[in-house]
Amino acid sequence: MPHKKLLIRDNEEITPGYFLMKIQSPEIAKDSSPGQFLHIKCSASNHYLLRRPLSIHQVIDGKYVEILYKIVGKGTDWLSKRKRGEKLDCIGPLGNGFRLIKSEIVFVAGGIGIAPLIFLAEKIAKTDRLASITAFIGAKTKDEILCADKLKKLRATVHIATEDGSLGYKGLVSNLFKNNLSSVVCRLSSVIYACGPKGMLKEIALLSQKYKIPCQVSFEQFMGCGIGICNACVIRTKYGYKKVCKDGPVFDTEEIDWSKI
Repeated sequence: MPHKKLLIRDNEEITPGYFLMKIQSPEIAKDSSPGQFLHIKCSASNHYLLRRPLSIHQVIDGKYVEILYKIVGKGTDWLSKRKRGEKLDCIGPLGNGFRLIKSEIVFVAGGIGIAPLIFLAEKIAKTDRLASITAFIGAKTKDEILCADKLKKLRATVHIATEDGSLGYKGLVSNLFKNNLSSVVCRLSSVIYACGPKGMLKEIALLSQKYKIPCQVSFEQFMGCGIGICNACVIRTKYGYKKVCKDGPVFDTEEIDWSKI
């Protein structure tokens, strides 16, 4: 997969510590699927050797790709300081994304885990106008709840959980989801798409298995090469170790050995 020097069209802080970057690339925009990611060099030199895997958040007008990211270290801090007109060294799109299933759609997102689900929601809205989406979004505080308005514009019903109780349900989004399992929004005809911290994914996966609801999860994982060579991102599955960058980042929950997560 060749490196691409891509033009930055915008890089905006949308809430403290969270940024939305628009990158110009008709090629990536055309080839991308929901759940895939870009592997981005976050340094002007080789100071930070490892790239950062960032989910494709949206595709705009067939020629722009957006990434939604949080500052979590030196690499993403460097990325947050890039300006319009600069170029970014990217590899992508990479990985295997979500498989679309015609059903009643349920999203569960923890924090920045909302990033790939917006692209998925847009794809669903375009391919199935009758599809219904129920979204459960969680974060520590109301300021970290992202993309609720975007989901509502895509005809989604949105339920919010904050750990401090500043907006919506007070507690973890996995508990909010669990509390709604018996309601009409999570019938057995549903399919669940989830992204967020591993602890949240495990809770959602075990609940989906208990109630026999199909579920796909996207892992947020440390990566080295991003193309399946270095084995830095392996996870334990029922069929042996698999690489999140190449075999994922999206997996069916039935594949994963959750006792090792």
